[in-house]
Amino acid sequence: MKARKNLYLSVEAVARGERLAKGSQTSLSKVVEKQLLQIPEVPGDNEEFWAGPALRPLRRKNDPRAKYLARKHGS
Repeated sequence: MKARKNLYLSVEAVARGERLAKGSQTSLSKVVEKQLLQIPEVPGDNEEFWAGPALRPLRRKNDPRAKYLARKHGS
């Protein structure tokens, strides 16, 4: 599955990428993807941020974030 992501590149970087893509008869997205997939994975990147059980957020009185989330999710 592909994920859409916006990238902001210089005009020169886009031009070089498009020339490379045209030369290899592919798309700029494929060129960027190929380059990114060549980056070696850092050990520990796949670890969970929090190894413990999921925690429920604390309910604080007059917390605007909690009020917003309650309205948004109807809880």
